[in-house]
Amino acid sequence: MKRIITSALLIATTFSLAACSNNKSASSSTEKKDKTTAVTKKKVTKKKTPSTKKKSSKKPDQKNANETDQQATDQNDAQQNNTNQQAQNQTSNQSQQASSANTSTQQNQQSQAQNNQQQSQQNQQASGISYDENTLTGFVNKYGVSPALYKEQHGMSTIQALQSTPDDMKTFGEQQLQTGMEQGYIDENGNYTGQ
Repeated sequence: MKRIITSALLIATTFSLAACSNNKSASSSTEKKDKTTAVTKKKVTKKKTPSTKKKSSKKPDQKNANETDQQATDQNDAQQNNTNQQAQNQTSNQSQQASSANTSTQQNQQSQAQNNQQQSQQNQQASGISYDENTLTGFVNKYGVSPALYKEQHGMSTIQALQSTPDDMKTFGEQQLQTGMEQGYIDENGNYTGQ
C-alpha cells in the first residue's frame, strides 16, 4: 500500500513540475515571439523581404519542439527512476521477508528439539527408570547390555573388556568370569578348562 501511495505522489510531483516548466517555457516563448515579431516588423519596414519572416517563424517553432522533447525526456527519466526505485524496494522487502522466515524456522526447530528433550526427561522421571550411564542399571536400561559386554561387542577381547570395567559396573557373573580367566581355569572364550 505504501508503494502505491509513494508512486502516486511521485507521479503527481513529476506532472506538476512538468506543468510548471511548460508554463515558464510558454511565457518565455511568447515573450520571445513578441520581441521577434517586433524585430521582424522593423526589418520588414526597412527591407520588406519575405525571407526574414520565414526565418523568424522557424526559430520559435524549433525552440518549442526542443522544449517539448526536453519535457518528454524529463518525464521519461522521472518514470524510469520511479520504476527502478520500486523494483529496489520490492527486492529489499522480499529479502527481508525471506530472512525473517529463515530465522523463525530455525527458532521453531530449536524450541521443538528442546521440548522433545524435556519431554523425554519427564517421561523417564515419571516412569522411575534410570538411564544414567554411570550406574550398571542405567547403562543396561540405556544400551541393553552391561558395559563389559558392550565393550566386547565393539571390538575388545573378553578379558580386556572385563579388566577395563570397574567392579561396580560388572554383573556378578562377569566378576566370576574375570576371576576364572585370571586364575586360568576359564579360557579366553569363556569355556571352563577344569584346571
